Amino acid sequence: MTEDKDSKTVLIIEDDPLNTKLTVDLLELNGFKTLSCRDGRSALETLKETIPDLILLDINMPLMNGFEVYKKIREDSRLDHIKVIAVSGSVMKEDEERVMTAGFDCFLPKPIDIKTLVKKVKEYLCV
Repeated sequence: MTEDKDSKTVLIIEDDPLNTKLTVDLLELNGFKTLSCRDGRSALETLKETIPDLILLDINMPLMNGFEVYKKIREDSRLDHIKVIAVSGSVMKEDEERVMTAGFDCFLPKPIDIKTLVKKVKEYLCV
């Protein structure tokens, strides 16, 4: 039996407050729970206490970039099953290839296309 999307939580790791608000509002309007962190270090602290169903991870952040955060996430066996979607304003083909080579489950370019974001979140959460 597939869980109801109301019980699904998405962790948004994004340093831009406007992008975070847009993503949170959009996902909550579509019935998802959200958590948000403004940098990789706080995200890793959050992940010690809470395991989300999906992670949206900005690549270009201060303190720790998205690749460093992703590596730490993958080192934690409790998070093995969590899908991680990379989000980036760097939209060159080489950037997408680097993200996918690193092992991310998906790449979404910024500015985020609202329909694509919701579609991918639903797809990865099987709702």
